[in-house]
Amino acid sequence: MNYRFVLPMMATAFFELSVVSIVRVTTSYRAIELGLSAAWIGIITAAFAVFPVLLALKVGRAIDRGNDILMVRAGTAMLVVACAGVAMLPSIAMLLLFTAVLGIGHLLLSIGVQVLCAQQPGPGVMERMLGNYMIATAVGQGAGPAVVGWMGGSAAIPPTQPLFWIALGTAVLAFLSSLLLQSGLDRTPQAEGGKPTPVRDIIRSPGFAVIFFVSVVTVVAQDLIVVYLPLLGTERNIAVDVIGSLLAVRAFSAVLSRLFFARLSALLGSTRLMVASTVAGALAFVCLAAPFPVASMYASIAIVGGALGIAVTTAISSLLALVGSEVRGTANSLRTGGTRLGQVVIPFLAGILATAAGVASVFIVIGASLAMAATAVQFIRPRSTS
Repeated sequence: MNYRFVLPMMATAFFELSVVSIVRVTTSYRAIELGLSAAWIGIITAAFAVFPVLLALKVGRAIDRGNDILMVRAGTAMLVVACAGVAMLPSIAMLLLFTAVLGIGHLLLSIGVQVLCAQQPGPGVMERMLGNYMIATAVGQGAGPAVVGWMGGSAAIPPTQPLFWIALGTAVLAFLSSLLLQSGLDRTPQAEGGKPTPVRDIIRSPGFAVIFFVSVVTVVAQDLIVVYLPLLGTERNIAVDVIGSLLAVRAFSAVLSRLFFARLSALLGSTRLMVASTVAGALAFVCLAAPFPVASMYASIAIVGGALGIAVTTAISSLLALVGSEVRGTANSLRTGGTRLGQVVIPFLAGILATAAGVASVFIVIGASLAMAATAVQFIRPRSTS
């Protein structure tokens, strides 16, 4: 294994997702401090995704021209700017602005690092590298809420200002880690001025549409639970440290499931694995919406973490395997752009729904969406992922 690539890659991914999870959870609590409604929180959440929707394809094309490392380092620099902004300029307008900056940085990092993993030379290396990447992101997703829970303790709202400063320090570590990354790609970048593969040809690749749909639904579900679980906790008078530990359990479960990703994929095939994991996630989300005791929420969120961890990883690896190495940046940007579009539209609608029918209704809608995705995979079986 190429540890010169693996170690800085995993460090960058870990610090990135730690930053994103700390900032996004803390932003929800900051919004509550400012007296904002659930609809406003939906708008702030959508700000994380709105510019990435517009920029995703351009980023993918730039990566296919050999600018992968540049995109990754630019992404970590934007994390630093976003964290500095929310820490130094506490207002509604600044929350919106720097949440958008955070989203752009996360876009550059996620597309860039995933393509770097997919392009490492050697048979079967892509799956291992993507598995390592997803494990690092899952640990980061757990570390962030754990820090929030530790800082907040039994309080209803954690100390948001110190948390934003912690996120800034972590973003600096992400930037320093990205400086150690080397490309080593197993492909020839598209030449400047060369004619890129048309987007419609990529979309028409067998199985692309259904994997794209699964990826959008599962990533949005994974994203919304970070935003709306704190609101559910506030609505049900659940302490901050309990919410933090629930999110940490979700992340730990995702890490554990991804350790067995390669074996499960070989045993079941990626199509069956996508169906099983997405159905399990759907059922677990419905259980979270039910007014069960807190103890049962731990079981439900553990299933959510494991199921979505597998589903997201399967969707990414399957989609990157469908296309040629020279267009993986573009294909991944289309996938990421789709997920960001979902993160623009769905949080806005979820905020309205939460205001009208309570936060639990958002979890029911997420569960229904996952069930639809599983149905799509089952009845439109991707030829390349069976």
